[in-house]
Amino acid sequence: MITRRLILKTLTAAGPLGTLSVMPDAVAQARTVGGWPNRVVKIVVPSGAGGQTDLFARFMADQLGKAFGQPFIVDNKPGASGNIGAMAVVRSPSDGYNLLFTAGSFSVVPQALQASPPYDLLKDLQPIVQIGAGGQFLAVSANSSIKTVAELLAKAQSGQMNYGTTGIGSVTHILMAALLEKGRVKMTHIPYKSGAEVLRELMSGTLEVGWVDTTTGGPAAKADKIRLLGISGTIRVPGNPEIRTLQEQGYGLDLNGWLGLFARAGTPDPIVTAINNEVLRIMTSEEAQSRLTAMNIGVFPPNTPEQYAQTVQRDLQAWKKIITDNNIKSD
Repeated sequence: MITRRLILKTLTAAGPLGTLSVMPDAVAQARTVGGWPNRVVKIVVPSGAGGQTDLFARFMADQLGKAFGQPFIVDNKPGASGNIGAMAVVRSPSDGYNLLFTAGSFSVVPQALQASPPYDLLKDLQPIVQIGAGGQFLAVSANSSIKTVAELLAKAQSGQMNYGTTGIGSVTHILMAALLEKGRVKMTHIPYKSGAEVLRELMSGTLEVGWVDTTTGGPAAKADKIRLLGISGTIRVPGNPEIRTLQEQGYGLDLNGWLGLFARAGTPDPIVTAINNEVLRIMTSEEAQSRLTAMNIGVFPPNTPEQYAQTVQRDLQAWKKIITDNNIKSD
């Protein structure tokens, strides 16, 4: 875990992409834009209730509501690999009252996968702040005989296995396709609407193989309700430090996912800056650090809107390369 002292040091130091500075009057500057916020602010989450994205969005909504003195409420709009939720914000006014709290699996991945996505992530939306970074667990049901990734790939040679993800075009769909391509085996993809559904099916034994987030999957594994085979990306998580990354196991899949906030493109800069600064302040608190640990999220990277936009752009290119290299197609 990144420590509070390290975060505070980073916030006042120049990073590889520039210098971060928390403006104490950011909220006051935002209020010069029509008194923003003077009513409820909606945070759209492009996934179902109960998953990692939803849970952290609710924590952030509560904290931002306290900071700005107006309710920030979560509105779940799952479906279409995150496009339904994103489009709700894209179609909204550029006034800061409709925000998008999303994950890389619901934003950069569909953009990289789809030939004609319904919106442009960096033209129609304004990156505000990246909040978390990490990976997803590859898991099997507790009653499965599979104990390693190698055993999974060996069993998949039968051609009779299924695996579950949070949807067609999701990050875990593509990661699994890349893993299966590496192992030269095939499995049938079963898309679900949320990570909570995948976890429930794994725990019941209805589904043998699936991808789950670290917040809900970690505790389930500790309770012996599922078995974890590895984690994507480059970061082990605090709650399950014994689970090696798939990269460490020799399977690649080293691109990290993330959580983050977006606004409609054209949202006034003082509002974007105020939200960014308030999130940075919130995330340096002991409460937020405890929440990261409790939610089993590995890293909070302090960042400006400009730095987050650069991360999004780099990730778009990286996911496109994975998709092209593995000849992955959307259904």
